[in-house]
Amino acid sequence: MIVTVTSRNNPREGLHGGPARFRPDAGVALLVALVFVALLSALVFGFFYDMEVSASSAYAKGDDFLALLAAKSAVAQAMGLLADDLAEVENSGMPAYDSELDTWSQGIPTTDLNDAKMRATISDEYGKINLNALFLKQGDQLVRNEQLVQALRDFFALRTAGDQKDPTDAILDWLDYDDMDAEEPEGAENSYYMGLPNPYPCKNGPMDSIEELLLIKGITPELYFGDPEQKQLPLSEYLTVHGDWRGRVNVNTAREEVIAAIVGAYTGTQDLGIGQQIYDEARMNPFEDLSRLSQFLPPPATPPASQQRPARTADGRRVDPRELERQRQVGQMQRMFRVDSYVFRIQGDGMKGDTITRIEAYVFRVPLDPRELEEYAANFGSILEGTAEPVPPEAFRVLDWRIIK
Repeated sequence: MIVTVTSRNNPREGLHGGPARFRPDAGVALLVALVFVALLSALVFGFFYDMEVSASSAYAKGDDFLALLAAKSAVAQAMGLLADDLAEVENSGMPAYDSELDTWSQGIPTTDLNDAKMRATISDEYGKINLNALFLKQGDQLVRNEQLVQALRDFFALRTAGDQKDPTDAILDWLDYDDMDAEEPEGAENSYYMGLPNPYPCKNGPMDSIEELLLIKGITPELYFGDPEQKQLPLSEYLTVHGDWRGRVNVNTAREEVIAAIVGAYTGTQDLGIGQQIYDEARMNPFEDLSRLSQFLPPPATPPASQQRPARTADGRRVDPRELERQRQVGQMQRMFRVDSYVFRIQGDGMKGDTITRIEAYVFRVPLDPRELEEYAANFGSILEGTAEPVPPEAFRVLDWRIIK
């Protein structure tokens, strides 16, 4: 007996054992299936990519938060250093002066904070030329502070060594409160700034930040940021908008170029060597007052023969005319220098991973009697209860601050 076996699993045969017929829709179905698998793979890949990006973003935000927290802590600790320094001076009864030998000048070294790191630097804004003091208010009138204007010219002459035009006139026009007055010889008023490709108005008022200099005619990025190869620091290390309102400079914290410019403005002798001598002396033996400055001043000019006879003072004493001239110079210097400071720049850095956040704050340190602080602390509960106890004055006033990443 012969048995015939027909396989129904052979794709080449039909249901009844005949040859299979070609179906066009079978290829389309396969193609659709392949496209579906490809799309599904793309969606899955995109999902995992989005998840990875979200995770990285969340991690970065965590780093941002920790870095910002560390920067805030650095600023707070720096303010504590300044407060401790003030309290120490007032407790000791020593003359009130600020110098780079004080504890605050060391800043906060790099320190661990949670999973981040922090550090802070402190610099004295009273050791810089205050641009907002180029004009002084006398009654209802604004008058130029001529000695400070000359000091600014001397400073730029020392900095640029004649390679660039002096931008002092443009700075004066930026500050002069009046767009209708005559322009300074090398200055610029509103018509100049509004005629630029990207126009903006002239300020005609006090400057809010030192970076505003970059908006002023003649202040190029190269001039503002300096040349590290020439050991030239940015203008923000020499000039300020938060200094002494009369334009006086702390001789203990000013740089040699600033000191030389101020001495030159009053004596007519522009000599960086004099600035260097005073700078070195202040860092070895800070000035507690201005009496020692006279020994660093250039000798007064010899008066004409007709004026070389001894002069008489109000009480009838005879005084050498050259001594009178030196006394005049010393008086001028005392109107240009000081030895203490109220405004400081704090740069607090927070670091986490690849994230670095800086908080730059300008703080006004209010002189306080530590004994008063102790009394306020003792009475803190009664203050909260709303009694007649006065609220203590703030130890610091933040003049300006910004976050830099």
